[in-house]
Amino acid sequence: MNVYAVILAGGRGKRFWPVSRLKSPKQFLPIVGNSPMIRQTIERITPIIPWNRILAVTGRILKEKMISTVPELPIQNIFLEPIGKNTAPAVAWTSIWLQQHDPGAVIAILPSDHIIGDVPGFQNVLISAAELAWKENLIVTLGIRPDRPETGYGYIQCGSALDAAGMAYYGARFIEKPPLEQAEAFVREGNYYWNSGIFLFSRKTILEAMARHLPELDGRLNALQNELASPQFEAMYRNLPSVSLDHGVLEKVDNLVVIPLDVGWDDVGTWGALKNLFPPDDQGNVALGNTVNVDSKNCIIYAQDRLVATIGLDQMIVVDTPDATLVCPLNKVQEVKDLVAELDRREMVESSQHLTVERPWGNYTIIDAGDGYKVKEVVVHPGKRLSLQYHNQRAEHWVVVQGEALVTIGQEISKITANESVYIPVKTPHRLENPGPAPLKIIEVQTGPYLEEDDIVRLNDDFWRG
Repeated sequence: MNVYAVILAGGRGKRFWPVSRLKSPKQFLPIVGNSPMIRQTIERITPIIPWNRILAVTGRILKEKMISTVPELPIQNIFLEPIGKNTAPAVAWTSIWLQQHDPGAVIAILPSDHIIGDVPGFQNVLISAAELAWKENLIVTLGIRPDRPETGYGYIQCGSALDAAGMAYYGARFIEKPPLEQAEAFVREGNYYWNSGIFLFSRKTILEAMARHLPELDGRLNALQNELASPQFEAMYRNLPSVSLDHGVLEKVDNLVVIPLDVGWDDVGTWGALKNLFPPDDQGNVALGNTVNVDSKNCIIYAQDRLVATIGLDQMIVVDTPDATLVCPLNKVQEVKDLVAELDRREMVESSQHLTVERPWGNYTIIDAGDGYKVKEVVVHPGKRLSLQYHNQRAEHWVVVQGEALVTIGQEISKITANESVYIPVKTPHRLENPGPAPLKIIEVQTGPYLEEDDIVRLNDDFWRG
């Protein structure tokens, strides 16, 4: 029995705006802890599941984020969706792929943005769940015993015990995000668990269930498997039905069992989750970053670069980033996603990316932009280089302000040091490289009629980008 982990990493994290953005969602950020949440997810399972048996499903737009955040993950193990179609297509796609590569696989489905306090305890439960799924042809989910009425989670009602030891229970029904009164009743009754979104099953078991309960999806994905390299792949994937694994399959099967999980779990779904993850001050505030709070209580204040000061706030959330600030009551935290929808409707750049954009080779920050020009600060990590590329519609000026650059322009390669500059004409192949031991910093001035990132034609790239 080989256990594979499928990490679902395509979500946008709308309810964590303005820190989470379309091109840099929360699973790729250190929301809690010092490393990105997807790294935490993967590193807590690598002692029991090796890197070559970890698969990740994410959006095509997040390919660079995935490569730079978890470079240890083999490139062939990254599944890039042209468009998000919810969890059932993602699970089906990886399961059908495993049909060709390891037909006897047991699959653990793991969200990429959860917090687990007791990592050894989680590993032990995961191993037990995988063995149960393999031996008994069961679909196993890990349920979290609720310690409070929570209206933002889904619940699973448990039926009779699977064994005399009471280590697992048959799943009776799913309940999506109940109202407060019902959630309070679930806590009192004791046989309801939060749906963790963590599922285990054999490849054979899940594909049989999908063929029975989602025959259209199953048929289309089987046909799609032979078209991965064809121009038709994107159009075919976009036409797949959008359905969650829970609604499409798990709510309909009769072989679902629940294993209780008590390992300090939290799905970090909204800003309100920080109340459960960080100790409050004497006034009940969770204040992270550079903050000063006078007579404010029961608030969540999150500051990045600037000082955030509050006076007399109660039950409020304040989140400050370099280009956007969120202020809302705690009881409106679920509605942040509606705010993001409005930003999308207005096509505001603040919904999709930050001023500083991370890349596998370093990052860039937009300093200024206007009609026909854009100015960036570009930082290249030691030993890294950008792709060999050209632009059809823009020219570039590079000024080195820190470090030493190895610059390719056409057929010429030269070294450029601080206070020196170069010019790259339109349609000229070029590359920027940092051969030194310290970060390289340049100022890049772009000029031309079109200055967006999709005007990049890559000729050679260290990070498998097209």
